[in-house]
Amino acid sequence: MKAVRSAVGILFVVFASNPCMSAMAQSPEQQAAPVPSIAEYKDAGLDDCRPYWNDACPSVYAQVDALFMTRQPRFAQQPMVVGDEETTLLSTSDLDFDFEPGVRATVGIRHCGGRALEFSYFDLGQGDASAFVEGEFLTFPGDVAGNVFPWMDSVGVNYSSWLHNFELNLPCCSGCCESDCGKGKGKSDDDGKGYGPVRCRSFEWFAGFRYIDLGERLNIVGQGAVDGEQGSYNLRTTNHMYGAQLGARLRRSQGSFGWEATGKAGIFGNDSQQRQSVTDFPDFTLRNESRSGGGVAFVGEVNVSALVRLTDVWNIRTGYNAMWIEGLALAPDQLDFDFATDPSGNQLRNGGGMFLHGVNVGLEARW
Repeated sequence: MKAVRSAVGILFVVFASNPCMSAMAQSPEQQAAPVPSIAEYKDAGLDDCRPYWNDACPSVYAQVDALFMTRQPRFAQQPMVVGDEETTLLSTSDLDFDFEPGVRATVGIRHCGGRALEFSYFDLGQGDASAFVEGEFLTFPGDVAGNVFPWMDSVGVNYSSWLHNFELNLPCCSGCCESDCGKGKGKSDDDGKGYGPVRCRSFEWFAGFRYIDLGERLNIVGQGAVDGEQGSYNLRTTNHMYGAQLGARLRRSQGSFGWEATGKAGIFGNDSQQRQSVTDFPDFTLRNESRSGGGVAFVGEVNVSALVRLTDVWNIRTGYNAMWIEGLALAPDQLDFDFATDPSGNQLRNGGGMFLHGVNVGLEARW
């Protein structure tokens, strides 16, 4: 709740300092006054700012990207399966994710001058990492008990992770477009004839609210020395992060080409939970524990995309994304192989982190 109050406080300051919010408090006569055009928000070094294609601060904009990203979780490196003389045969460091597809969508509506209301969502589908080892007299590290776990012939591990992200931001845009004279002199006339490619530039800063749902599952299945004997160790963690963020976006274009760079970061409250169960042959429950708690998380994200103009409205986007999250309860960090002690497996370790990176390809529309 403290993180929620902090987020609300930051958003209140942003609203209070927003000229558009001040305008709402004006009289009907004042509100009826003409709204400043984009040209009045132009940078001092640019003249004749006019809304060409790819307007620097469009009234409505939307984009959809296909994402291809991989996860690199930062958790404690520890053995999972050992052999003779406690030799490590399988550890958490053997769990590596491939690139997985996802989708991101953004919609913005400019409601007053350079101010806009922007909603963004992205979903990174379930990523899977797996490992397998077989041999004789395999076991878990630690104080192991049970029918199967002290004498396994093979062990398979599956580690999965999924992420959902929701954002509501309030961008403030300033920028403009101009035409280049074919000879590098003069200014464009009303119809723009005889002039070179349109150049647009804009800068946006924004504040907003963000919610991230990150879940993980770790399943370990061991096959006993006797055919048909099987035991399993199942772990699940959830991280519900929410809070305020700040960010900025820089955009440049000339003619049919351009680029855009976005960065954002915030401090979030993290409502995390872990649940684990251990089942031995034949369907004998060795452990069924859960634990929840609160913490603080950090999230930072950057995107750099190249732009190619298709029409006066549509552009192609392609770029690179990186996202860094700290303060997570990751499934491998909750492993506890002390089955002889009761209770065990009831801890919550939420000091892990994750780095995600990959490419995006998509379309955008700007009106």
